[in-house]
Amino acid sequence: MKRTSRVAAKQTVEIIIFIAAAIVPLYGQQVTSSPPLTSTTPRTLARSGDDLESKATEKADTAENTDAGQTTPKQTAPEPYVFPTHTERFKRYVNSTVGPFSLARIAVSAGINQWKDHPEEWEQGASGYGKRFASGFGKRAIHQTVTYGLDEALGLDTGFKRSTRTGFGPRLKDALLENVTSRNRKGDRVVSVPRFAGAYTAAIIRAETWYPSRYDYKDGLRSGTTSILTGFAFNVLREFVLRK
Repeated sequence: MKRTSRVAAKQTVEIIIFIAAAIVPLYGQQVTSSPPLTSTTPRTLARSGDDLESKATEKADTAENTDAGQTTPKQTAPEPYVFPTHTERFKRYVNSTVGPFSLARIAVSAGINQWKDHPEEWEQGASGYGKRFASGFGKRAIHQTVTYGLDEALGLDTGFKRSTRTGFGPRLKDALLENVTSRNRKGDRVVSVPRFAGAYTAAIIRAETWYPSRYDYKDGLRSGTTSILTGFAFNVLREFVLRK
């Protein structure tokens, strides 16, 4: 009986040893083939941290750009000056002399002189108004012709141009400067010799020719100065009120 037990025990031990011999090599192969956790885990964590930091930076930059786009108004560059062509300058001369707006100004001025009875030698009625209208038209034609001729000779632009700036102050300044300055081909402002010459030449010729004999060049100088001063007010109207 004991001998049988010993044989059974011996066989059991042999079976256990065989099973252990078969399992241990397989387990060792699995352990050596799998990567160690201690060597890869820090690298993975470092890479994950870098990715998160990069994404956070991109989001911050995007938010900053969005805020800047919302808070900073888009600024538009002022329209560059372009010197008018010969055809454009000639059309402006014709329109300033016989255009409807120019004729309306002459008619209003003749009506004011009719109301003031100036000059009194021309009396009242339709005949007096006709003389005053013709006188105003003659002065206007001389004024514009002299201005246009000097513009062509000196290469200047004496036409009115609305301001491209914003704000009441800058626009007012530009409107007033337009009355006493011209622009050269580069767009720079210069003292408007054509404008002054046109205003004073027309006023002096009128006083020395078809006006009554009691008028002379001194009256022409005063009338030319009045014409220049009136131009300031008229330019302000064109800048802020009239849209022609």
